[in-house]
Amino acid sequence: MEIMMPRLPLPRHLTLATLLAIGLATSACSRGNDHQSGGGNGESPAAASTPQDWAKLSQFSRIDVTGPDNVVVTIGPKFSVTADGDPKSVALLDIRTKADTLQIGRKSEGMWNKVDGGKGATIHVTLPAIRAIDVTGSGDFTLDKAEGTELALSLTGSGDLDIGQVKLGSLKAEITGSGSITLAGTADQGELSITGTGDIDAAGLKLGRAAAEVMGTGDMDFASDGPVAIKIMGTGDVKVKGKAQCTTNTMGPGEAHCGP
Repeated sequence: MEIMMPRLPLPRHLTLATLLAIGLATSACSRGNDHQSGGGNGESPAAASTPQDWAKLSQFSRIDVTGPDNVVVTIGPKFSVTADGDPKSVALLDIRTKADTLQIGRKSEGMWNKVDGGKGATIHVTLPAIRAIDVTGSGDFTLDKAEGTELALSLTGSGDLDIGQVKLGSLKAEITGSGSITLAGTADQGELSITGTGDIDAAGLKLGRAAAEVMGTGDMDFASDGPVAIKIMGTGDVKVKGKAQCTTNTMGPGEAHCGP
């Protein structure tokens, strides 16, 4: 069942490109400064700038990634952090913990680019459970699975997030930019949002109660048999499979599709 709200034209004075550019610039500057300074709340991060030090990193349930490198995460009983790939890129890695967050980035001289045309580095992480993933840049992030009360996913830039099977109480996934998020599984409730051209490909994800928002040209799809609130500003589409009770609010030519 779908309840249609009035379709309004997209305001001309506030373009999607302008909003996206402001969001990307603000996020990138904030994340870069936070990583190199250890954060904004006065806590000193546990320095771990060499592979020998990385073996000591533990007791984290959140991962914060900035830059062009790829991250592969596996849920397992013990903590582990290693890296391979282009030696110059590996040498530039800056990996440390701050509170319950593993911060992965680069030293300032190699922050955003791969070195001398190299393929970059791949960081391999194992941890018992994960609660949040925050990625800024062009690197890709892969997680094999996730279970628990909550998982928050944030992607800013052109990288991709590939999440395996999830079984969650609450799921939040947001994209700013051109990257994509792919995931499957179940969650009792979910909040999905896109700002820009990125896509959320979650045809294999079933949510109970859900809220879906698109501002731009990105598309998303998922399944639900519960109440779903959909808001679209732009040309992006939202597709919900199942018996969801959808309410929609659109500004622009984007469309919401709810049904089998």
